[in-house]
Amino acid sequence: MHDKEVEMIKQALIRTNGRRKNAAKELGISERTLYRKIKQHNLGDVSDL
Repeated sequence: MHDKEVEMIKQALIRTNGRRKNAAKELGISERTLYRKIKQHNLGDVSDL
């Protein structure tokens, strides 16, 4: 589950050009939840993806 979740977050951020608000909406989660997941999985800056 961890790998799939990380991949889904990465792809959403790529599709939305790093716009977390849009990525969260696409994923069906709150911006705060997305922020926590990014931090939890050490995804850092979108430019690193």
